[in-house]
Amino acid sequence: MARAAMGTARRAVSATVVGAVSTLALAIVVTSGSEASAQRSDNRAKPVMFIHGINRNNPASSDCEHDFSAMRTAFRGWGHTAELATVGYYHHDRGCDFSIALHGSHSTHYGGSAEHTNDGGHSADTDIRHLGYHLAWTLWNRHSRHGRSVDVVAHSMGGLITRYALAQTERGHPDFPPYLRVEDAVTLGTPHGGARWYSIGCAYDQCDQMRAGSSLLRWLESNAWEPDGLGGTDWSTMGSDDDSAVAADRAAGTANDRDPSHLYMGSCHKTWYRTDSNIEHSDYLYDTSPAFTAVAWAYHRCSGGWTLYQLPWPVRRADFAVTYGTE
Repeated sequence: MARAAMGTARRAVSATVVGAVSTLALAIVVTSGSEASAQRSDNRAKPVMFIHGINRNNPASSDCEHDFSAMRTAFRGWGHTAELATVGYYHHDRGCDFSIALHGSHSTHYGGSAEHTNDGGHSADTDIRHLGYHLAWTLWNRHSRHGRSVDVVAHSMGGLITRYALAQTERGHPDFPPYLRVEDAVTLGTPHGGARWYSIGCAYDQCDQMRAGSSLLRWLESNAWEPDGLGGTDWSTMGSDDDSAVAADRAAGTANDRDPSHLYMGSCHKTWYRTDSNIEHSDYLYDTSPAFTAVAWAYHRCSGGWTLYQLPWPVRRADFAVTYGTE
C-alpha cells in the first residue's frame, strides 16, 4: 500500500455548499492537529460509498437502487455494519442516497453554465474533473472533516471521478479540501486506459474524456498514478476479457500481456477475469456469488508477478478488497 506523505494543510479552506434552493458559504478552519496520521483498519466497520458510471440516456440518469441493491445486500450479509451509501451526480439520477451536487460550487473547477443542464444539474456533458471536485467536497463534508475513514467502490466512469478527486486533493489544489480519508478504493471496469466503444458510439463530452489518449487520461497517468488519501489509500482495479465496454488490461491498469510493469494505473491489487468467467460490464455489480470459482489473473501488493487463480466473483472480490489491505 502506498503511504505517500501529505503536504502541509492549508490553514483556511472555504467551501460553497450548493443546496437545491440556496447557496451556503461554509468556512472551515483546518489545523495541523486534525491531520493526525490515519491507521489502517482491516474490518467491515467503515462506511462504503458506491459510485455509478456514465449513463447515456437523454437526459442522463442512473437508478442507484437498481445498480447497487444486489451489492449492498451482499455486503450487509457478509458483515458490513456501517453506512452503505449510493452516490448520485446526474441531475436526473434516482434512488441514490445523496448527490455530490450539494457539496461544492457549480461554478468552480471546470464548472459554469456550459457544464450544467438548463435546470442547473449535471449531465453527460459535465466535465469529469468537475464531478471529481464535487466528490472531493462530498467526502470531506460527510466524513473526512469528522475524522472518519471511508471505502469507495466505483463502477466504470465512477472510478475516474474518484481517482481525480483523490489526486487533486493530494496535490494540494486550492479548489479541493485539505485532505481526504479514503482507506480503500475499488474500481470495477473503469477505463483507466480508455474505453472500447465510447470513441465511436457516443457524442457526450464524458465519452470524449474516456477515449484512449484523451487529455484527462494522460493527466491521470502522469499525476494520479496511485493517489493517496490521508494515511494512504489501497487501490484495487478489476477488468474482464468479456467486458465489451472496457478492455481488461485498460481496466486493471496493466500491459495487455500482463508485463510486470504497470500501465495506466499503479494499483497494488489487480484482477483480470478470464473469458471463462463470462463477466460483462454490468456483471461487476450483480455477480454476488461467494464461491472461489472465477478464473482470473491476480497481481498483489505491488510486488511479484501475475498468478492464475480461482478467485471470488466480482462483488465478493470487492468486499475483500475494501476489507483487507492484502487483497
